[in-house]
Amino acid sequence: MTLKNRGGSSVTSPMKFSRRPLFLMLAISMLGSVLTAAPALAATAPAPRASARWVQEAADYATDSFIDPWDFKAANDLELIDRLRFNGVTNARVEQGRWKGTAAPLGQLILLQTWDNLPWGRDGQAHPIDADTYNHLSFRMKATNARRAAAAVSWYDCGKIIVSCQGSTGFRIEEGWQTYDIDLRNRTGGTKDWAGTIQGLILTPTALGADIEIDWIRLYEKKSDGVRYRGYDTNPGAKLIWDKDRNPSNNTADNPNWGVINENGNDAGYINTDGTPPGRYFIYTHSAAGQSGIRRLLINKAPRPFIIKPNQVGGKSYDEVVRGDLWDFNQPSDIGLTRNLSWSMSNGELVGTNTSPDYTDAGFRLALNPNVPIDADRFHRVTARVFFEGDWSLSGQPGGGMNARWVWRTTDGLVRVSEDIVVLPGWNTITLDMTAFSSQKLVEGNHAQAWAGKQIELIRFDPHEDSGRRRFRVDWIKIAEDDRPTNNVYSIAFRDRGYEPNSTAKIYIDRNNDTVGGTLIATVPVKRGKTTVNWSVPADLRGTGEWYVTVEITDRRNMTAANASTGTIQL
Repeated sequence: MTLKNRGGSSVTSPMKFSRRPLFLMLAISMLGSVLTAAPALAATAPAPRASARWVQEAADYATDSFIDPWDFKAANDLELIDRLRFNGVTNARVEQGRWKGTAAPLGQLILLQTWDNLPWGRDGQAHPIDADTYNHLSFRMKATNARRAAAAVSWYDCGKIIVSCQGSTGFRIEEGWQTYDIDLRNRTGGTKDWAGTIQGLILTPTALGADIEIDWIRLYEKKSDGVRYRGYDTNPGAKLIWDKDRNPSNNTADNPNWGVINENGNDAGYINTDGTPPGRYFIYTHSAAGQSGIRRLLINKAPRPFIIKPNQVGGKSYDEVVRGDLWDFNQPSDIGLTRNLSWSMSNGELVGTNTSPDYTDAGFRLALNPNVPIDADRFHRVTARVFFEGDWSLSGQPGGGMNARWVWRTTDGLVRVSEDIVVLPGWNTITLDMTAFSSQKLVEGNHAQAWAGKQIELIRFDPHEDSGRRRFRVDWIKIAEDDRPTNNVYSIAFRDRGYEPNSTAKIYIDRNNDTVGGTLIATVPVKRGKTTVNWSVPADLRGTGEWYVTVEITDRRNMTAANASTGTIQL
């Protein structure tokens, strides 16, 4: 996603007359006297003065790349998978929207990584960080049983997390809830500056160990100092406070939703609005004498365009168009020969376990139409929906081997074996556009032309390479073409995950997915939930090939964000 700017009524039944009982009239009268007799508490000082009442949200990497900020409300913000998303952290869990665990000395949280593999999902190759745009890391963290200790952020500019690709910068943590803000351009370790594209990002929250809780993380674009506040509270011990609910009575040590801007309530301080999640905040001073007047701050959330269709999975598939029977694993005829595999079918799933003689080379062929090979130019979007039991590891020992592969043979007699596809415990929806990779990147060993231009007469899926026994389930597989209009009409669908009423969307088609430029094809109001645009393809665009779709949403405060589709339309 590209951040470009960043009443109802009541009805009563008709009555000819209304007679109010005496006891009710007395109760209302007494209540009125009580309410009028209790004066509102006076503020102890005027509301702080502010340099702005509202600002626009700054660009944030996770929001822009995944349409999902690192706020730990989604399961894949930082999965609870040891060695995949953290090292040296025990009792990892998510509670009340906070990521929690006990970090050993030099324990790590792995925010982004890659393995120089075939990337899918939230892989650092598929979603590299533009270091020129996203140059600060801020996060809200509580450390308990922690001494004031060194901490670090490390980054990697190549396809693996290795020392030769590393740069880092250090900082110190404090006990309790703190908001940390790190300028990643100030490298203090490693050899790689924060520059170019970054494919790996690791947070080391403490060098000495602590119980940690993290409320949110933002990798953001720093553009300003933020909003300046000036307090006018001369009461002893007064502090200048930010608060999510303007209620000082719940500002406890366990509550992350408030903090101190300045220890002196009669002085000034800043809120780093670029590095703070969007939302409403309340600014006031507070002391034993009470609370001052309140100043409101709005950090206006950017639109979050999420394009449902077209997408990377594509349109019609070979099994639907040519074979006439989906690979949905409702019947054994969906698969052909198997290799080192014990399997069955249950509830529309293929259930399998790798077996001897070679546990690391288990897989199954997809049943094809024997007279019609797969036209690889047309059918190039390959998706498998698969579930894995057990833990995660890439080691060669039992319990490792969490990497899948595709194997195929073309009508010229050559067999290709794909590079590794790293898979995760639980459900995976793995989509690869086989024509998006060079042959050298796509296949292992044989670098001859691998997919494009070929006719495929055999294809096999190897779910994992665990040297021990590991169970898996496959729900469905598709090898699909790009999506296409029907009768020269194509239905574009999207939703705004940051929906606000009175937002407007502009729809563009473009030859690339950089969200810049393109041909405007529609302007529509944004609906709550899904918005669908039925686009009639004009005659001059028919037969012109592949196009991406860009959706650019502008909200009522004139904040604009754009996102491009993960798949293309074939016109």
